[in-house]
Amino acid sequence: MTDDTTTRPRPLCTGYLRCLPGIDEQAEQQLITAISDFANREGLALTLVFIEKQPGRAAALHAVTRYCQNHAIRNVVVPTGEHLNRLPALAHLARELLQEDVGGRVWIAAPSEEDHAP
Repeated sequence: MTDDTTTRPRPLCTGYLRCLPGIDEQAEQQLITAISDFANREGLALTLVFIEKQPGRAAALHAVTRYCQNHAIRNVVVPTGEHLNRLPALAHLARELLQEDVGGRVWIAAPSEEDHAP
């Protein structure tokens, strides 16, 4: 009997995080580690983590979308919904749109109560 986890390739994913207020270099590295650990637990293979450095911008988010579309990657991992938008309703909408754009799923590594609300 063979173990399917050793013979099947893991689905690819990318990570995305936004440098929110209070996130310094050390916190950024911790978030990257959290994304990587989450991907491993879920059986995903993390390819890249895109980091939005400028407040109010979405250049890295657009880059994630293009990268996923160009490489047939259907999974994106974010630390919390707040990394998609600081307003819960807009974070939910951003998640839905990103899922649509990549044709897959946006995983929330450490969901808050707002991340579960529609």
